[in-house]
Amino acid sequence: MPIKDSIGYGELTPTKIEILKEIFDMHLAVTQAVLRKRSAYKQIYTYIDATSGKGIVPGSNIFGSPLVFLNSVHSQTIDMPYIAHFIECEEVNYLELKKNVFYYSNQQNWHLQNNVQYYHGEYEQKIIDILKKPDDRELGLMFIDHSGDLPNFDTIGHFSKIRPRMEILIYLSTTNIKRLHHNTNKSLLDYMQQISKEFWLIRKPLKWDRHQWTFLLGTNTDIFKRYKKINFYRLDSEEAQAFFPKLNLTSKERLEKLQPRLPSL
Repeated sequence: MPIKDSIGYGELTPTKIEILKEIFDMHLAVTQAVLRKRSAYKQIYTYIDATSGKGIVPGSNIFGSPLVFLNSVHSQTIDMPYIAHFIECEEVNYLELKKNVFYYSNQQNWHLQNNVQYYHGEYEQKIIDILKKPDDRELGLMFIDHSGDLPNFDTIGHFSKIRPRMEILIYLSTTNIKRLHHNTNKSLLDYMQQISKEFWLIRKPLKWDRHQWTFLLGTNTDIFKRYKKINFYRLDSEEAQAFFPKLNLTSKERLEKLQPRLPSL
């Protein structure tokens, strides 16, 4: 996957963005319905984009995750207050992000002064600065897309603890996790358990994708069901269990589970 200014892009990028929009639309609609029924929750949707990039995919006119989210939250079906935190570690991307969001929001006649905040720095620190203290009344979503590197699962686990009612969406290569397994001694499932979300949804990768890119959505509520239109299934479903083992372990590791190695004499 080509990387420019620490942003990964390639032939899967348009599909990724289409799926991301579907997930944003679904999550916003579900959260809006919950907030309307439960006044005890903070009546605002919080979105954190930990790896925002430029707002536009390099060398294209394809929206990056910040603009995809803003289009979804400003759709005709969504009518609730929101706050979006856009974090970017590379200065050139951070400046481009602010410019791209400014220009596009002006075209759409969106007034974002009180809705969008920008942060230049590593998300590991900025998330701590944004959230500060535990809050179990805040709803929303954090999205992390690491362009090939493993995300910081310690930071994600910390986020999960201090914002238990916010969901976590991760885009990652399961092939990369398996490749590093001999160094980390951790499988995909190990990392998911480290995050401590009670329920997970996972998207089935495309058959021809040798990197096995997938979306993972972690939540502590049973309200999110399978989303067959985009092959997004609950981890405990038959559909997910038909492909998850291949994402979690290599063929050699799966074989060893079925037939453990004989002890050396």
